[in-house]
Amino acid sequence: MELKKSYKGLVWWMIIFTAVLFLFCFVRIENEGLIMRLICAEMNCGVAILAYMVYRTEYVYWYNGTTYEEAVAAGSERRKAFAKKHLDRFAVCAAATLLYSSAAHALGWPFWIDIVLSTVALIAAAISTVKIKL
Repeated sequence: MELKKSYKGLVWWMIIFTAVLFLFCFVRIENEGLIMRLICAEMNCGVAILAYMVYRTEYVYWYNGTTYEEAVAAGSERRKAFAKKHLDRFAVCAAATLLYSSAAHALGWPFWIDIVLSTVALIAAAISTVKIKL
């Protein structure tokens, strides 16, 4: 695969991600815990979707610290492996927070725990990717 420099997918992801968050302002759900859990889910799943997009397109230069020139020089196999490591971390983060959030909602646990856990999990997943080198 020849890598072409483009940020269209990233821009579209940002627009859709922001639009979905904005749409939550208009959702009429009486249970504020549920709406907060949905926002947390969108946050974690959105980042996992972005990681999947990077994996599929090999546009690893969308990640901070990686230049387009480095991405081209790395070759397709290394780009895929690099992107897969990121995807694995963010997908596990999204799955774990979704699983916890579903259980917490069913058990009637307070939603503020979801906010803290999903934020900490996402930050931890992001920090864990710092060591990954192209």
